[in-house]
Amino acid sequence: MDKKITYVGDLTHTRQTVALNTMPFPVGCLISYAKKFEPINQAYEFKIFKYPTKLSESLLTRLPDIVCFSNYCWNFDLSYQFAERIKKNRPKVIVILGGPNYPTDQSEQQEFFLKHPAIDFYAYKESEIAFSELLLKLVENEFNVEAVKRINPRGCHFLLNGQIVSSEPAERIRNLDEIPSPYLTGLMDEFFDPVLIPIIQTNRGCPFACTFCVEGLNYYSKVNKRSVDVVYKELCYIAERLAPAVHDLHITDSNFGMYKEDEAIGEAIAKVQEKYGWPLYIHVATGKNQKERVLKVAKTINGALRLAGSVQSLTEKVLENIKRNNISASGLMELAKKANELGANSYSEIITCLPGETRESHFRTIETVVNAGFKWVRIYQLMMLMGVEMSDLATREKFGMKTKFRILPRCFGDYDFQNQDPILSGEIEEICVATNDITFEEYLESRLFHLAVEIFYSDSISAELVEFLKLNGISVYQWLKFIHDHRDTFPEEIKKLYQQFYQETRSELWDSKESLERFVRDREVIKKYVSGEYGSNLIFKYKALAMTKHFTDINSVGFEAARSLLFEVKPEAFKCYAKYLTDLQRYTDCRKTDIFNTQLSFTEKFDYDFKELERKGFAILPDETLRPAGILLQFACTNWQMKIVDDGFRQYGTTTIGISRMLSKVFVAKLYREVSYAQPNELLHR
Repeated sequence: MDKKITYVGDLTHTRQTVALNTMPFPVGCLISYAKKFEPINQAYEFKIFKYPTKLSESLLTRLPDIVCFSNYCWNFDLSYQFAERIKKNRPKVIVILGGPNYPTDQSEQQEFFLKHPAIDFYAYKESEIAFSELLLKLVENEFNVEAVKRINPRGCHFLLNGQIVSSEPAERIRNLDEIPSPYLTGLMDEFFDPVLIPIIQTNRGCPFACTFCVEGLNYYSKVNKRSVDVVYKELCYIAERLAPAVHDLHITDSNFGMYKEDEAIGEAIAKVQEKYGWPLYIHVATGKNQKERVLKVAKTINGALRLAGSVQSLTEKVLENIKRNNISASGLMELAKKANELGANSYSEIITCLPGETRESHFRTIETVVNAGFKWVRIYQLMMLMGVEMSDLATREKFGMKTKFRILPRCFGDYDFQNQDPILSGEIEEICVATNDITFEEYLESRLFHLAVEIFYSDSISAELVEFLKLNGISVYQWLKFIHDHRDTFPEEIKKLYQQFYQETRSELWDSKESLERFVRDREVIKKYVSGEYGSNLIFKYKALAMTKHFTDINSVGFEAARSLLFEVKPEAFKCYAKYLTDLQRYTDCRKTDIFNTQLSFTEKFDYDFKELERKGFAILPDETLRPAGILLQFACTNWQMKIVDDGFRQYGTTTIGISRMLSKVFVAKLYREVSYAQPNELLHR
């Protein structure tokens, strides 16, 4: 019997940029587990796809017998349109999907299948066992789909006689070493390119029950692990094959660093760093409890982690509503202080429009987090994901949740299909924009404040000024709120920036998913998304614009706000430090203006020794660093900084959209120009 050609896609959109630039590790796990069974090896020939263009090229040569796709919110429309087209051209092809972007309610599952008739089987929840058993049943029944459906294979959902058959999920795999590594078995070899970032998994599951998260379901509450030995071998295998431009590693764990075993994983990563100089950055959700262990692991791996204090909210009623009150909020806040002592990059995550959250309580959470000293504060919108408790009808009605729809940033494009009409695709997400406790207008105002936090505070963009204000009794939040409340006084270019952000924030939202679907099925519309006219991550788009085109004006706004507050709170300090603030503003201009122009350098004369202040983290008043004779400082990028920026351009591009991606990926504070003492005879220039 000829082997069944089986295409397995973990697709990502690629028309604007590579939307999800990680290797197709999840489907690699499915295949590596399935290939443990000899009947599967004998009956199937697997081919993995990440890029839709590669899939299109293969479809010109041969249509598969079986096609399988991962289903996430960022790739479902793209994957389904390919499946639908393939099925139309070859009706006997068997279509299998799996992934978290799928309902848990049976009536919603029925509706899902009725809306997507090309799908034959859905592998439910953790899928290795369900997928393998389905493949075996297909072999045993000579690939007769109806016969297999009558057997009702474990962990698979499907329609039979027009009705949903939704069996319980297969049991979870307790020892992840039972899944042969997709790296060590060679399944990922073709995906080592200059764009894709390797991704590994050291454990699965989450003990927390957050209602907005798929892993908050009881099914995932047990945490299962992979051995340190396998993880170390994977990391060495990856490091030996990486493209030079790839500095990152993704880890899919939900609470990395929280478990005893993570200490050994951290030591394994440190060994790989010492041997290969990789990874420089690790993207992972760090543990929500056990902060001392998380910090220990972070220290072991040389600051490659962004340490997460993902509070989401600090409002007690809200935490109860989202079943998050078993997470130590105070511990997460302490994490920021400890991370700063280590010199690590710390970040906090907050979600707007959570059930029970008012605009005022949301702002109080932001206040607490920025005043705690997190270096990066990411404020998310509340996505109404399929298959989570937050999205069920009862929750929506209880809290009066009102939602709108938009296209996910970067997740759109037009793709060739067998010389026929192109696939026009856009992934649609549903977000909450109002509840019983917050109006839509308050939501919009909150988004403006989120922009202020991002462009004036995150990534230590104003760290030197912030430290000075704190020494004078002015909190970070006071300063940010002052900026937000006085935005009508901004320079015209910054006013325009804010107005455009506000307009795009309103205009990207649609009341009807169906209307948005029709809108995006137009090639001219897709072109506008690809060009960036529609559909960007607005916070990062406008941060990129602020940092590359308007930094001097943004910096001026921050300093003017500081001067106004200082005059109100400490007029004597305002008078005493007027010259210092002028020098500090020039200093920060030199360090941070147009930081992606790595050839730009400055040499300037100051009345204060900012190099000395930098050594002390700007945590002292500047009096002792006053140098009446003046001091020359030079600002220039190091070779290392130039390499990081150049590699980022190769991965993401040099457009505003590309730079916005880079801002979300790299430790931006490490890109600010290095400061050194200049020789007195050097020319002063700008």
